[in-house]
Amino acid sequence: MFDFDEVCRQAEKLDPVTYTEIITEKSRSAVAGIAAVTADADLTKTLFTMLLLGAVVSDGKITEEEFSLIGPFLSEAVGEKLTYEDAGKFMAQFKPDAKEYKDLIDALTDLFGEVSEELKADIVTVCLLVCAVDGKVSQREKKWLKKLID
Repeated sequence: MFDFDEVCRQAEKLDPVTYTEIITEKSRSAVAGIAAVTADADLTKTLFTMLLLGAVVSDGKITEEEFSLIGPFLSEAVGEKLTYEDAGKFMAQFKPDAKEYKDLIDALTDLFGEVSEELKADIVTVCLLVCAVDGKVSQREKKWLKKLID
């Protein structure tokens, strides 16, 4: 068993270089795992984008400042430049503030966990790091992350 709050504190304190190394490595691993399941590059990008943006809005909001921190990484992960406006439009399709969207992300994570616990762990790690990008994992973010883990 691990101490979830301690893991969150460690993520909050990561220096930018280490943060980038870990999130890049775990994202690549997660994308490869998702791709192995879907066998469809566009679907893989969509699902991974949904997971990342789900983490961004897990505290109930998406701010331009928060997106500015994760936006360049998100653009690299999906292979195309995304703006704050693009993220907002994408999220509007899935009602990001709705419980249904958060439940969808949780269900996707659980589904991928059925295929591979390592894939689920990579997805949860990436989501944790996205939540910690601003140096703080809020209580709402922690609650959402715990739901992903279970």
